[in-house]
Amino acid sequence: MPYNALAPAPVNALNMFASDPIAKQAPAPTFSSKLNPDEESAFQKWIKSTDWYKEFRKEYNEEPNLNASEYDYRAAWKAGIQPERDPYDKNRYHWPSSLPGGEMLKSPTHPTAWKEQFMRQTGQNPDAIGLQSPQDADVYLKAIPRLR
Repeated sequence: MPYNALAPAPVNALNMFASDPIAKQAPAPTFSSKLNPDEESAFQKWIKSTDWYKEFRKEYNEEPNLNASEYDYRAAWKAGIQPERDPYDKNRYHWPSSLPGGEMLKSPTHPTAWKEQFMRQTGQNPDAIGLQSPQDADVYLKAIPRLR
């Protein structure tokens, strides 16, 4: 499922998780983390040297918006997080949805934030079971009681 990681989220993409107690436990993200000038310089140098950045430029013919409100790249960098290849998306680089402590790096408006909430609820990667949208996940979750 190719997508631009910085594209706007689908309408009502997160409605099924609105009452999720797990989602409410993680502190609300602050986008984008503020860095002092030396940190910002180091961040810019690092991120522009990553294979993710190069892949993004090649695929979309533009630079990624590192100031987008949908993902906190600076918080990821400060935590030592790097993008990893995603076998479910043609082996493209993807950034994790959250920090190790559970704080979200993706805003609720990020088009794939729903996947993190699904994984927290079920322990399953929605890509691994063929779910491609929040609507697919909702149908799956509603069917679980009938499958038991």
